Amino acid sequence: MTDFDTPSRHWSVLLTGLLVLAFVGTGCDAFTDEDLGDSNPQSPTIVGYVSEVQAFSILENAVTGAGLADDLESDGITLFAPKDGAFAPLDESDLTADSNSDLLEEILTYHVVPQRIKMREGNNALGAGTTKQFETLEGGTVTVQVTEDNVTVNGVTVSNADADASNGVVHVTEGVLLETVDAVDRAEVTSQFRVLRSLIEKTGLTGTLRGLGPDASEGLTVFAPTNAALLGALDSNENGEIDDSEIPSNASEILQYHVLDSVFLAGDVPTSATDVPTLEGTDVTVQRSNGTVTVNGNEVSVPNVEVDNGVIHGIDAVLMP
Repeated sequence: MTDFDTPSRHWSVLLTGLLVLAFVGTGCDAFTDEDLGDSNPQSPTIVGYVSEVQAFSILENAVTGAGLADDLESDGITLFAPKDGAFAPLDESDLTADSNSDLLEEILTYHVVPQRIKMREGNNALGAGTTKQFETLEGGTVTVQVTEDNVTVNGVTVSNADADASNGVVHVTEGVLLETVDAVDRAEVTSQFRVLRSLIEKTGLTGTLRGLGPDASEGLTVFAPTNAALLGALDSNENGEIDDSEIPSNASEILQYHVLDSVFLAGDVPTSATDVPTLEGTDVTVQRSNGTVTVNGNEVSVPNVEVDNGVIHGIDAVLMP
């Protein structure tokens, strides 16, 4: 267990362009001219919003693929709806693949709260100065914070709040809520970790990286090499993937050298060079300087990707034990 002398860690801690402007300015009236079939264009159901607004096309495909349309027709629910741009860091094809149906359902139901939540409008709105947790359809909780200037859910910006639907409320988010997925599943759906996910499976480390580590008390920190880093180090025939013949005999050890049996965010890393043990058995050296974290001298380019069993920090390098 790596014990950094830092403050306690905070764990709880899918309308663009004119459509967004229309959404904000007119609410349900933005859909007056839309063909909503049997629904009332002044007050569509949540499924009506998702299906009729072009900027929700990825969310619509995901809801259909997961068979959750009926859930979004239930009365008295709130949907935190990621717009298309929110899915940019993710691999949509992997996210909606048949093999990932359970994962997709987990992610989407985490965006649904089985009660109406208004942020600013109405007598029962949360109002500025409120921070409150709500249980989701998935079973986990989301943390909503309302200030004078912003609304966030799990720290993700709600860019358009309080859109009334006939059966609930829609809040448009600038990100996808992924706190319930583990490190392996996050690599599975994140475009820049596609090669890493393949290597995790081929080296038999899936179970290890789904767990909380040998110490089993807190979780893991994964320094995750990007696709470019792994291909640069291992793709000798330059065909854009790592063939079985290109996987080093010690690939399992190499990957475990990227994993710490403890959890820390970027801000937790000491400002002095500090050696910490890895699952491989030897140490890496971490340091934070002027807000930048390095591991063995390599800069963390994507910090603080929090997952259910720890945290991922993306790096543009492959660490060799």
